Amino acid sequence: MKNIFKKTEENNDNQNYANQFLTNRLPANSKGKVVYIRPEHHEVLIRLVQLSKENKTTLYGYIDNILAQHLKDHADDIKDYFQEHFKPIL
Repeated sequence: MKNIFKKTEENNDNQNYANQFLTNRLPANSKGKVVYIRPEHHEVLIRLVQLSKENKTTLYGYIDNILAQHLKDHADDIKDYFQEHFKPIL
């Protein structure tokens, strides 16, 4: 398996990553949706989640944090894309 992660400059960056992404923000009984994840991505994700056992991070919590950050970072682009492709009826 190839290394898809670049080494960060400081351990502090690693701690910030863990605090941002490897934290559960969803209740344990939350009802989610089933999605397909490519096996190579699943392997990386599950290994990261297993490393954070002390935080009790779940796979769905980790993926939810990644998606939340992506949507926040690209909100303007997503809105522009939607507006460009949304054609009102009237």
